[in-house]
Amino acid sequence: MRIAILTPPPATGARADLHDTFVQADEIAAVLDNLGHESFPAIFGSDRPRTTASLRRLAPDLVFNLVEDVVEGPDQVHVATALLDSLGLRHTGASTAALEALGDKRVMKASLRDAGLPVAPAPGDDDGLTRYIVKSAIEHSSVGISEANVVAGRIAAEALIAGRRDEFGGDWFAEAYVEGRELNISMLEAGDGPITLPVAEILFTNHPENRPRVVGYAEKWATGTAAYDATPQVFPSREEALFTELNHLSLAAWRLFALTGYARVDFRVDAAGQPIILEVNANPCLAADAGFCAAAAAAGMSQADVIDHIIKAAR
Repeated sequence: MRIAILTPPPATGARADLHDTFVQADEIAAVLDNLGHESFPAIFGSDRPRTTASLRRLAPDLVFNLVEDVVEGPDQVHVATALLDSLGLRHTGASTAALEALGDKRVMKASLRDAGLPVAPAPGDDDGLTRYIVKSAIEHSSVGISEANVVAGRIAAEALIAGRRDEFGGDWFAEAYVEGRELNISMLEAGDGPITLPVAEILFTNHPENRPRVVGYAEKWATGTAAYDATPQVFPSREEALFTELNHLSLAAWRLFALTGYARVDFRVDAAGQPIILEVNANPCLAADAGFCAAAAAAGMSQADVIDHIIKAAR
């Protein structure tokens, strides 16, 4: 097939998470070529008539969608797939409706809660003893997140929300901070439905007990730093009851948002062993050294296997 790899325009001095899009694009192009497809780049820019004309001229059989940054804002990435839909172009990954439903984390969590799936509670009229974590409602890749985002009490949370809004822009919100283990499940569409890959856990090594355990921006993207090195991903031995529940919740989230192609669900598991869904990610990183491909490797699959499954699902 002729496959267009769709990205936003390259940005000078871009953040590490935005630069990662182009690392993925290069790797995916190499994989597609090795699989016998013809791949070529395509840009989803702010000049939409130009983007439309370019896609019509290229006329790909399939679009590998890697757009995670648009001028409308990080909660509006569905505008890219909406354009592809209007042109009748098939694309990889989540549908426009799913991307829109997941664009605002507050809406996502409300949908999970309404479906009976476990999420962290929002602030209430507490006495200042409850700890909350403040998050962006629309940013992805843990932008603006660190252990400093964990505060005691509703009043402190409201003050931090105002500060983060001033610093990073967009809407911010608070939810109860869940002390516990950080696990995630990657899912890949194969055959008639999704398969769950091995459960991954983020460890917090050399971490002081009195400090909150947070997988923030530095832990995800600041390679070579102490924060990054202290949060390795591992694949623990199977814990039957817990892993069965994590798989059940992940597949329930997949069905709830009608996901397609691939996705990842992030969890906290509290001291009582109760999983709490932190986020449903419809477009996790597919780089060879990222968590999704590591989970696939733990299941005996290569990056090429992952890409091939995603293409077949899109077809």
